[in-house]
Order: sequence, then structure tokens, then C-alpha cells
Amino acid sequence: MKPKRIVLAALLISISFICKSQTLSRINIEVGNTFVKIRSIDVAYGNNIYCLNLHGRIINSSDSADNLNIVFYDEFDGQQNIGKLKSTGNVTFTYYTVFDGPNDIGKLKSIGNSPITYYTVYDGFDNIGKLKSIGNTRITYYDRFDISDTTGKIKSIDGDNPYLYILQM
Repeated sequence: MKPKRIVLAALLISISFICKSQTLSRINIEVGNTFVKIRSIDVAYGNNIYCLNLHGRIINSSDSADNLNIVFYDEFDGQQNIGKLKSTGNVTFTYYTVFDGPNDIGKLKSIGNSPITYYTVYDGFDNIGKLKSIGNTRITYYDRFDISDTTGKIKSIDGDNPYLYILQM
């Protein structure tokens, strides 16, 4: 009886060493004077880092990407998202749909556990559609109530998101 338990325990431990999960390493955002956009994401898989654009193409990697599991939305996931990046390992990508309202359909809603929001009509008319937050990092822009000619330019990027990496343009 004991040899069976030992073999079973050894089997389970060996499987845990073989199975590797893909986890979110960081979200790379590009920042200009008047825009912020998500440029790419880095996914850690084993000892390697893979940089993917939002179309699921590998931009840069530290190793061959033969074992990287990239899944795309298909016709069974809804018409708005066909062909968009759905997941890579444990990192899922969700997009705004018709049920979220008409303004943000097709825009990225979350990467892993980091929700993404955009400015709407309720935030004022100057910055509608621009990126508002990624996780708990908030992006604010100058609007018509600021006393300057900088309407539409980035005012601040505040917050603490360990996955966020800012690339200045």
C-alpha cells in the first residue's frame, strides 16, 4: 500500500515540474504628448520572456516560441472579437462588447487581472475614447477647464501597477 502512495506522490511532483504556466510579466505602454497606447505585453514562460504585440505576434523573445500557447477568438466567441488575441497561457485578454455600451466596442477591456478603461462622455468631451486607466494606474489629460493651450495633452500618469512599463516617445 505504501509503495503505491510513494509512486503516486512522485508522479504528481514530477508532473508539477514538467507543467509550466505562462504569466504576465509586464504591459508596455507608449506615451506621447497627446496619447497613451498599449504597445505590447511581455509573457514569462519558464526561464524565457516573450514580447507579444496585441495581434499575438512575437516581437522579441529570449528563446524559440515553439511551446508558447497563443489562442485567438473565433466565431464561437462573438462576431466583434474574431481574430483578436484571447489568451496566452494564464494571461487572458477581454474586449468591450455590445453589452458594455456602443462607444468602446472592440477595445481592450483587460489584460490578465489589469482592467483597462477609457474616457467617456461622462468624463467630459475633450478626451472621449482616450485611455483612462490600466489597473490602478490613472492617466489624466488637460481639458478645457485647465488654464493653458495644452488641451488634450497628458497631464499625469499616477498609480502603482507592478506590470506597467512606460516607454516615452
